[in-house]
Amino acid sequence: MNILEKIDILMLESTIKNKLKENHITNLRQLTNLKKKELIKLSFNQYEIEQIEIKLQLEGLDLKR
Repeated sequence: MNILEKIDILMLESTIKNKLKENHITNLRQLTNLKKKELIKLSFNQYEIEQIEIKLQLEGLDLKR
């Protein structure tokens, strides 16, 4: 998997994808460089963050610790 691939590959719910795009997060590198706290500051709720983490982990990736 190429880290520069678009977040669409994660097959996230459309509301989560739209929120990421509104915050100019369009590829996996940008997403994996974020911490949970940063996502919370961008107004993601716990459920949305968990969904992002699960989809990333299925691709062998994770959020920044």
